[in-house]
Amino acid sequence: MLLTALKLKLAALVAVAGIDTAEMPGASKEFTTILEGLKADTDKVQASPGTSNVDVNKSFNDAVAKVRELAQKGDKDAIYALAHWGVLSGANINEVAQLFRKAAGEGQVLAMSELAQVLMQAGAQNPEAVKEAIDLIKKAEAKDNKVSRRMLAQLHLQGVTEGEKGTVVVEKSAAKAKELLEKGSKAGDGEATLGLYQLYSAGVEGTPQDHATALKYLIQAGEQGSAVALSTYGARLLNGDPDSGNGPKLVKKDVAAALKMFESAATKGLAAANRILGQIYENGVGVDGADVKQDVTKAFDYYTKAANGNDPQALFRLGNAFETGIIKDPKKARDDKDNILIQPNPKSALDLYRLAAQNNLAEAFYNVGVYYETGTVVDKDPTKAFAFLMKAATANIAQAMNRLAGLYANGTGVTQDVVAAAGWYQRAADMGFAPAQIALGILYEQGAGVRQSRLVASNLYSDAAQQGVALAMLRAANLYAVGVEPGKPEYTRAWAFAKQADEVAQKSGNKADIDVTTSVLSQLEAKMSDAEKSEAKKVFEKLPKPNAGAAPAAAAPVNEAPKAGDTKKKAK
Repeated sequence: MLLTALKLKLAALVAVAGIDTAEMPGASKEFTTILEGLKADTDKVQASPGTSNVDVNKSFNDAVAKVRELAQKGDKDAIYALAHWGVLSGANINEVAQLFRKAAGEGQVLAMSELAQVLMQAGAQNPEAVKEAIDLIKKAEAKDNKVSRRMLAQLHLQGVTEGEKGTVVVEKSAAKAKELLEKGSKAGDGEATLGLYQLYSAGVEGTPQDHATALKYLIQAGEQGSAVALSTYGARLLNGDPDSGNGPKLVKKDVAAALKMFESAATKGLAAANRILGQIYENGVGVDGADVKQDVTKAFDYYTKAANGNDPQALFRLGNAFETGIIKDPKKARDDKDNILIQPNPKSALDLYRLAAQNNLAEAFYNVGVYYETGTVVDKDPTKAFAFLMKAATANIAQAMNRLAGLYANGTGVTQDVVAAAGWYQRAADMGFAPAQIALGILYEQGAGVRQSRLVASNLYSDAAQQGVALAMLRAANLYAVGVEPGKPEYTRAWAFAKQADEVAQKSGNKADIDVTTSVLSQLEAKMSDAEKSEAKKVFEKLPKPNAGAAPAAAAPVNEAPKAGDTKKKAK
């Protein structure tokens, strides 16, 4: 049965705020006591979100102060914790690296591994930093650090060379990578076993593609507690392997088996299993819930259990719930007290987002940053907002890149830097984030932070318009009205985009938006001949239509839970 190999942590061990003393053999009593106090406060918030009077931010800051005092006395685990928390809160990376290096010098294995990750970010710009990182990875792996073992396996898959002559730093060897992953798998590391699943799924040199063996490793990885493996295999059971595709149809649809697997895992203490069950019951499975009926009450019961197990995604989903409120039945009145499952409570939402951020969830960094930027239930703090948004942006959250660019553009929480703003807008725009495409288009129109190009601006507006964003359509209309090529207005194309915006406004029923779009159309038509109006209608028909279901990307920090079987987080 799945998860028979799952080992529960001993009760004496402490896991809180991204720190787990199970991975710190010989941690001092003083250090453990501080974490126990923080965990006690954290547990109160997780167990009773919305009703606990604990200030989780104050508890965390108090713990940091106590750990700092202990670090000053030379406690290597305390030094490591300061560095680890510094990474989470967006502290100066050089100061963080110094702390990691100090703890690593005292033999703190986690510090070796995480310092290596910091140094590897330097990449080709700093070959010496990369060499130091690889040395740390090898030392940590030799001390049985599972993360470093997987990192070293990945390095062997890629190979690392330096200099013009291509001096080998890490040999490119799929065989050595596989050997490391097998070592981790035998030691019970589910993520290493998941790596073997990926090797056999794709096929690499010396390891031919073998879907049957890959499936065996996927199931084993789930038994060892890998949340990704569990959700991946569960999705295959919920949906069945497709008839078409690269691999054979090895897994038949068996919803009952999937539920039994997740429930068994949840019973054995795997928080991710409770969270996945929450996702399943929140959305239902099958057409009209034919396989599993939607049950919001049961869903949030599972989310709460997962949050109590410190699952960051469950904490985040509960944060969403307290931010917006949750009703049991959308067909009934929202103000019916019996229909309210969770009352909106922004303070509790922020507490839950902070807990998720302490567990390194990128979306949570974004939400906490937005709270500080807007001053929602906390004092406005542009500097803190910048630090949290930077952390989320570097983790490829497009919304964070967009807001970070805005902070750079306005000099909020950071020295004004329009070039940096353009760079972050560009990164978000490349990910298809419509608000960033519009903002970057404006910069190209103005020549602010970039070389002026109305043509580039028009392309960016068009890309955003295809997502159904009326503002992008109006920006394009205004740009064509004055001329992409200065002095050469294109009224027919301008009218076509304005007409698209008007259709979006009419569908929304928003009177203010309708007034704007009809006004723009009227102003354009006043400048156009009958022949131009006729031509404009033809241009409108030829314009790329907005993607089906496309809508303006929301600025609010609210995320959807993935549907059953979807292993990726979706952010709106």
